Amino acid sequence: MSGCKLALWQGAGVPGDLPATVAEVARVAGLAAGADLLVFPEGFLTGYHIPGLAPGGLPGVEDALAEVGAIAAQSGLTLVMGTHTDTGGALHNSAVVFDGTGAELGRYHKRTLFGGWEQATFVPGDQPLTFTAGGLRVGVAICYDVEFPELIRAYAREGVQLVVVPTALMAPHDRVARLVVPVRALENQIFLGYANRCGQEPGLDFVGLSCICGPRGQVLAETGTGSAMVSAQLDPAMLAAERAESSYLDDLATFRLV
Repeated sequence: MSGCKLALWQGAGVPGDLPATVAEVARVAGLAAGADLLVFPEGFLTGYHIPGLAPGGLPGVEDALAEVGAIAAQSGLTLVMGTHTDTGGALHNSAVVFDGTGAELGRYHKRTLFGGWEQATFVPGDQPLTFTAGGLRVGVAICYDVEFPELIRAYAREGVQLVVVPTALMAPHDRVARLVVPVRALENQIFLGYANRCGQEPGLDFVGLSCICGPRGQVLAETGTGSAMVSAQLDPAMLAAERAESSYLDDLATFRLV
């Protein structure tokens, strides 16, 4: 079958217990057998909301990431893991990508930090990240990033066919999953995979609603509010067919913005 089989995990790890969370990663990877690409939510490895987090407050995370790479190699999956990282005293909200051999392909650091806690805790990233999985060129964004059309359009203009978005979307912002995500796919005529957390952390109630959208903004797969896996086969011919009649990217090049 042509294209990329994308799987998203909607769930939570065990905040504060890296070995238990790594064990959950291994379990979920087993459920995703047959997929090309598996995406976990924002902050899955470490937990998302960690009040008082400061540089030096993430012991063991790099070792846990090495174990995640080993799981990718054992399963043959390309894997995107949401985690917080500490790089030389600067904290980042990150997504780390491993290929099916376990090699690390890169780290994306969230570029648009949401709310006072994120802005006080993390240093924003300033670079995109792309890789290839299942024959598709894939870009990475994290949660609030997807609410900025400029970031996703920049990926589309660089030839990205799928954007994956590890997410920690909480109540009452479910409108983002229901309305914004399909529009980002439609206006760029790309696939978009939105992998949200579910459950609660102190002061936060995550809404779930993970989904995979196609180039018409159509929902190819979605789930509700509990732990679940979402998957879909993404055929690049679907993108070509959608752009054959009219292409937003091609037509954008024909006029000049004032």
